[in-house]
Amino acid sequence: MNTLTSIASIGIGATIGASCRYYIGILSMQHLGKVLPYGTLISNVIGSFVAGILVVIILEKMLLSETYRLMLLIGLTGSLTTMSTLSFESIDMLSGGHYGQAFLNILLNVGLSLLAAALGIMLTKYGLNLAQG
Repeated sequence: MNTLTSIASIGIGATIGASCRYYIGILSMQHLGKVLPYGTLISNVIGSFVAGILVVIILEKMLLSETYRLMLLIGLTGSLTTMSTLSFESIDMLSGGHYGQAFLNILLNVGLSLLAAALGIMLTKYGLNLAQG
């Protein structure tokens, strides 16, 4: 695969992931409020779950080509999840003296994202094992 194809594959996935993250943020503010940055939390958990699934499908089982690996694992999940926004939002909370809220935000994002990734991996391995017999 040449460099231009790699860049295009990553870019397509990143466009989809970033767009999803943006709209998840808008919808979460409308429906869940602004007590915590729920959009970032939801995006990180969904992205981590999808990344867990993709790790098994792409890296362990080699079921997709390099083009799709870059598009989905690097582009899509890389732009759907967002460590930089989590950092900024948490620092903003700390700067405002909302220490408990910041701690809860960090704990929920890291803990639930790790759990979601593990769940994605386990469910995919289980599903593929069932499909194979």
